[in-house]
Amino acid sequence: MQKNLIILTSGLSGSSVLTGLIAQAGYWTGNATFKKQDYDTYENRDLIELNLRLFRLADYKGNYLLEFSPRAVESVAALHGRIDDSDFRAFLAECERHQPWIWKDPRLWLTIRYWQNLLDLSSCNFILLTRGPMQSWVSSILRRQITTYRYSRAYERSIQESAVAFLEEARLPYLHVTYEGLIMHPAETIERLNRHLDAGLTVDDLRAIYHKPLYKNPRSSLLKHVKAIMIYVKNYSERLDIAH
Repeated sequence: MQKNLIILTSGLSGSSVLTGLIAQAGYWTGNATFKKQDYDTYENRDLIELNLRLFRLADYKGNYLLEFSPRAVESVAALHGRIDDSDFRAFLAECERHQPWIWKDPRLWLTIRYWQNLLDLSSCNFILLTRGPMQSWVSSILRRQITTYRYSRAYERSIQESAVAFLEEARLPYLHVTYEGLIMHPAETIERLNRHLDAGLTVDDLRAIYHKPLYKNPRSSLLKHVKAIMIYVKNYSERLDIAH
């Protein structure tokens, strides 16, 4: 039987494409998933709600899309044994009825240390998904998340380091995938995915959910870069920077 899968990543890494691809190998994404205007994120709505509940119970009022907070990670993890976890266990039981399941929620970098106490980690595979720092910064600016490039790069690096620390501390094997690698070298990346997941995915499966050209760098267009710079300059006084 295939293991379940958890993807650890930030919010602007192309994770919806990767999750949509893997879901075609029979992974359950939930009774309902969160959909944006023009695409399905493949994020389990029940998982999102429970992660948001953990935020509230830990009194975390920050913006997980813009700030990395070690204290928040610790506060969420410390909830284990101190809160009623019946809804969390009921959710896991529902997931187990549909295994193999896949979790993808950018909030997981902050909550995974709570979930590890309830999960059967031996039945889970893990993927660390990253994206090039410049493309992450452009995507952030286009979403009106105004940060310096330096701040954005440090934020992404902190999430990656936290995820790797969790995986290594728990001695969990994982596969590191880059979004650029998936799009520019799909056959090789999918082969690595198949070995990690014991799956039979193909490049055609990727084409079914990714409708832009493959084998090309998925960098933002020149127009998007110019637009991002204009937004950044216009909102320069509101920027987040490491020195602030």
